[in-house]
Amino acid sequence: MTDRSPEYQKGLQFLARKGMKPLTQDIVTAESPFLSIAFNAKELCARCGSCTGVCPTGAIWVGEDFYPELDPEKCVACGLCKEVCPGGNVQYADLAEQVFGQRFIDKGFDGWVESSYVGYSTDETIRKGGAGGGVVTGLLYHLLKTGQVDGCLVTRMNHEKPWLGEPFIATSYEELCESQGSRYSIIPINALWAELRERPGKFAAAILPCQTHAFRKLQREDPELAAKITIIIGLYCGGSLEPDLTTEMLLVRGLKRSDITNFKFRGGDWPGQMQAVLKDGRVKPLHYSNYKDGAYNYFTSLYMPERCQTCLDGSNEFADISVSDAWTRDENGEYKFKEHSRLLIRTSTGTKLVESAIEANDLIVHDVTSDPSYKTHKMQTRRKGSLVPIRVARWKRAGRKVPVYDRQVPDDVTTKERITERLSSAMLRAGKFKPFRILFMGFLTSKLAVPLINIRMYLKKRKYKKRSAAKAKIS
Repeated sequence: MTDRSPEYQKGLQFLARKGMKPLTQDIVTAESPFLSIAFNAKELCARCGSCTGVCPTGAIWVGEDFYPELDPEKCVACGLCKEVCPGGNVQYADLAEQVFGQRFIDKGFDGWVESSYVGYSTDETIRKGGAGGGVVTGLLYHLLKTGQVDGCLVTRMNHEKPWLGEPFIATSYEELCESQGSRYSIIPINALWAELRERPGKFAAAILPCQTHAFRKLQREDPELAAKITIIIGLYCGGSLEPDLTTEMLLVRGLKRSDITNFKFRGGDWPGQMQAVLKDGRVKPLHYSNYKDGAYNYFTSLYMPERCQTCLDGSNEFADISVSDAWTRDENGEYKFKEHSRLLIRTSTGTKLVESAIEANDLIVHDVTSDPSYKTHKMQTRRKGSLVPIRVARWKRAGRKVPVYDRQVPDDVTTKERITERLSSAMLRAGKFKPFRILFMGFLTSKLAVPLINIRMYLKKRKYKKRSAAKAKIS
């Protein structure tokens, strides 16, 4: 084996320093059992980039559609990519014990919560540029300017291919502002771990639930590398979207990829709208209404990857702080806190960060820990907490590959929930066919969909008024 590549020899030295040995001396194949799930069950790959980031020899890289690819000649069979992979196995009790010091499987959709706030960044540029008051960027900038970290793992749209997202390490205010705004497409941010191996300093990461699961596994498997990331700001997630979304949306709106310099998932005034920034500087809306009430809500039924369809964690249960939009409405159906985000503080690390940001006047918050309307996110609870466990159990019975969880389907599943899951899955299956996607997206982004949006909003406001009337009657 001494005639292998320099990367392979470097990998052997890495294993020796850690007291590890290769799991095989043979040339690795894609079927090798010690590789991450992507190489033997692609449908379970979360495309989080963790296998790329943890590989000590560069044998794995991000390939087409952000799936990992392998150079067998460089692989030293260390097994690290499998151990940190969140795609095929997530044991909630193990993660809870690791992060919170208590072993439990399920605390409800929100998970373990020390305290809850709604708030916004005091920096006007950050607040206006963020999806929900700029809280995530505001916290990251506070860490950066106070010297608590040297950089932040974040995302942006690719400069050369602005229809695709990419991860990068922001080290300045300007770079953090470039990272602002939500990007709902798949972006393998954990691939940046490989860069961290070569960079000194401490870092923060703003990542999705599956990426957080992988990081917690990294803490067990390679604590030296994991120690470089000192805090996780977790983003809520209802499911990422396939990279095809942006190019197909441009197509139905009569635009070419070469026409744009940026793609915004939530551009303009809060709550934002999907927009294309053209080369002449004009901003073109890509659908009617806004992000929350318009076409985007339906895109998750067309473009959600298969692994996202079986994910149980929507609130980033093992982050230090989890952040989502503050969607809660009053009895008239109006938002209680516009341009705010909700913060769930989970760990002492998260508590210290928020307290530090408040003291420095970088963050304004309202404590909503005791407010029952901020205990959960109803739509996400229904999707992730109710429908996904049913889907996982049903697919498993049918012989399909599904993640291994220690959470089970609740005993009190209703017939309505089972029917809803079936309908949701049918729509997701239909979304795999491009002609159907294009046709449906064309409708959703056209004026023809405006009456549908108006009806939806009318029904939603009527629901809040009925709920308010019922409460008044009881009191």
